[in-house]
Amino acid sequence: MSLGYSSFGDTRRRRRRQFYWRLIRALFVLLVVVVVGGYGYQVGVSADQARTEKLEADLTRFQDNNLDLRDQLAQIAQRSSQADRALEELRQRYTEDVPKGELANLVDRVEAQLQAGVDPARLAFLIDAAATPASCDGQPVTKRFMPRTPISTGPVSFVRFDDRITVTGTGQSARNPEGLAEAWYDPTYPIRLEFRTLDGAVTSVEGALPLNHGMVVDGREYRFSVVAGEQWFVEVTEQSCAFPQDAGPEGAEPAGSRDNSLG
Repeated sequence: MSLGYSSFGDTRRRRRRQFYWRLIRALFVLLVVVVVGGYGYQVGVSADQARTEKLEADLTRFQDNNLDLRDQLAQIAQRSSQADRALEELRQRYTEDVPKGELANLVDRVEAQLQAGVDPARLAFLIDAAATPASCDGQPVTKRFMPRTPISTGPVSFVRFDDRITVTGTGQSARNPEGLAEAWYDPTYPIRLEFRTLDGAVTSVEGALPLNHGMVVDGREYRFSVVAGEQWFVEVTEQSCAFPQDAGPEGAEPAGSRDNSLG
């Protein structure tokens, strides 16, 4: 009886110990889970906080960069507007100041003479002398000739003035209603005129009629006006005038006897 009771007591104590050990292990496991979970949570919270702080810092930087970009764009827009205004002012000044028409032609001629080595003082003297009434010989003389065309076969037609200057010209052929070229020139197209002096110097002028041309030969100024005449012909009107000589500024070269074209 006592043996059975003792065995039963041992079994209960063993079971109780097993129960406590299981409870302790369960509590230990629970504690470990809680500790690990808490640590993980804390790590996660720290990581989230760090990520949030980084995102906030990035957002602040982006906002600052955006403001800088806006300022730069505003400056660029202002500079562009200033550049547009400056360009428009330059265009207006160019439109107002750049020579046009006859003035532009005269400026080009003066520039060409300067590049050719003509003394600026001489040019200035000649320009001033142009305001002085010219002393011209008698009445203008008008002569006519037939400009050559691509299909011309006869001798060259010309006119001569003062036995010093010979004028010839070439132009485009006129066409009949069938489109065939005629023997005479078409005055609606540009014509090329050549003014040849006794020493062989040639000055060419090209353009639509009427044309004007001036040149200095042997100390005299010859002025020519060329217009379309009757069919086949052009009419050349010439007038010879005295050309200013040594009355210019000190060091100015006299006109001399050479061909000094003013055309």
